Amino acid sequence: MLSLELRQHGVTFLVCLFLAGTGWSVVNPALGKAIMDLFPAHERGMAMGIKQMGLTLGGIASALVLPHIAAALGWRAAIAACGLVVALPVPLTWRPLGRLDGEPAARPASVEREGTRASAWSWARRPAILTFFASGLFLGMVQAAVLSYLPLYTIEALGFDTIGAGLLVACSQAGGAVSRLVLGAASDRWLADRRSVWLALTGAVGASSFAAYAVWLVAAPLGAGTLAFAAGVGAYGWVGIFFVMSAAFASIVVGLLVGPAAFGLLLVRWDSYAVPWTTFAGLSALVTIATILVGPAIDRERR
Repeated sequence: MLSLELRQHGVTFLVCLFLAGTGWSVVNPALGKAIMDLFPAHERGMAMGIKQMGLTLGGIASALVLPHIAAALGWRAAIAACGLVVALPVPLTWRPLGRLDGEPAARPASVEREGTRASAWSWARRPAILTFFASGLFLGMVQAAVLSYLPLYTIEALGFDTIGAGLLVACSQAGGAVSRLVLGAASDRWLADRRSVWLALTGAVGASSFAAYAVWLVAAPLGAGTLAFAAGVGAYGWVGIFFVMSAAFASIVVGLLVGPAAFGLLLVRWDSYAVPWTTFAGLSALVTIATILVGPAIDRERR
């Protein structure tokens, strides 16, 4: 009886997560499109960085606050607190954001003509675009896997308690927040016509950080926090740059779905965190290599 009840609660919880994900899925495409319409090219990196930084700042707050709420009042109270915070922006921002509705910024006539001539599926015949979409898939996998498994790794492999795990998650989110803002501003100011360089940089940082997780058990608080911060740069810092270069949300979303499952299957199969961390370090390294190779072609299309 207890097992049946637990399964029923599990199904209900998964349905609720599905509905929450449905609502979340429209946020990035809508806000990303708004930024591309409202800001000129030389300001989009900073604007997208600020927008994406909101997610990681929320992650910091959640990692610091929710474990305490759950410990004191139970996990249902923590989930309810999340729901309240998610609902608040709707009444607070509906009217101010409504003033931004209108015609998007005018695009050059040459761009309009090219868009008219181009086939809706022309990208499928272009290796550079396909490679870039694959990079988005891998980056989405990395982001979701780190978000899902860093807390478990911290508790099971490093021996931290839940509060300590929350602090390390906050460190990783801080790395994402800082890097999204800094890289967005840097890509506007330097190498604005080669944003792929900044994307490759985040892949390299991610590959190095995940490789360190695979090789060393860094349990000292300062070292663990520093490594988590670097992992956050690699796992989350790329998003704003990627969206400015291409609004390829679909490949990223697939990666977000596949990443945690792939990490979990590797963990169960090998009974070691070293294998999935090594695998995801390899994915980040592939993104770095692919971006260096095809990035110039993508950058030229965005000019």
